[in-house]
Amino acid sequence: MFVQMSPILPIDSHTDYCASKFAAVGFAESVALEMIAAGKEGIKTTIVCPYFINTGMFGGCGTKWPRLMPILEPDYVAKRIVSAILTDQVYVLLPRSLYFLMALKGAHDMRKMMSLN
Repeated sequence: MFVQMSPILPIDSHTDYCASKFAAVGFAESVALEMIAAGKEGIKTTIVCPYFINTGMFGGCGTKWPRLMPILEPDYVAKRIVSAILTDQVYVLLPRSLYFLMALKGAHDMRKMMSLN
C-alpha cells in the first residue's frame, strides 16, 4: 500500500486528502491482521508513506525544511520500497526523519503538532 505522508503529519486545507490516506493505512493494517488471523503468514503488507517525490505531480511545491524533509528522488524511493518488501517491513516512512515526526506525534498533543504545520 502506497500513501503519501499525510497519515503521519496531516496538513491543513487538505482534509479530504488526509482522511483518505488515514483510511488507506487503516485498511492495510486491517488486511495484515486478517491475514495473520486466517493463518496466512506468507502474505505480508508494507505501508509506504513518503514525503513529496520529484515526479512532476508536485511541481512547484517546496519544503519548509529541505534538510529534514527533502523532495525525494524516484530512484531512492523505489529502492527503499523494494528493500522494505524484501525484509518484511510493515512501514516505510520516507525520508527517515518521518520516523522522528511520528514519535513526536505520539508524544505530544495535537496543538503542538499543529505548530509544525
